[in-house]
Amino acid sequence: MNSDNEKAVDFILVRTTTPRELVCLLLDRFAGVRDLVCPDEGCFEDPFRVYDSFAKVVIQRSKDLEFIQSVALFIDELAMSKESLIRDVLFASLLEGIAENEQVARLISRTVGPHSRCLLQEVESKIYKRAPSAEQGKRGTLH
Repeated sequence: MNSDNEKAVDFILVRTTTPRELVCLLLDRFAGVRDLVCPDEGCFEDPFRVYDSFAKVVIQRSKDLEFIQSVALFIDELAMSKESLIRDVLFASLLEGIAENEQVARLISRTVGPHSRCLLQEVESKIYKRAPSAEQGKRGTLH
């Protein structure tokens, strides 16, 4: 018998999102903010910087309820990922940046799903030492 035929594969290749793909995901969804969050080619390799910048845009556009709703859906999609890069960027850049502004954090909290709300509350608690308000425990919708 040939020993090469007897070797078993003991690993599984799992494709993960690259930094560039994570930046493109945001830019595909929110093309109108591209120049604000990704002004140069270098930003494609630094999703933390891009998502930090996007959090600032979210705060600036917090009165645009349609935009906030689309951001909430995007956050919910990212929060479902099991990939460490996506979760790290979501937590450390986008949610932390949004939570910097307590009013916007509360607005987003009322709009996102329960899992995303828990992540945002964790950021507020750990990073900003804020306890979630009673209204944050309830799922609300924008009107």
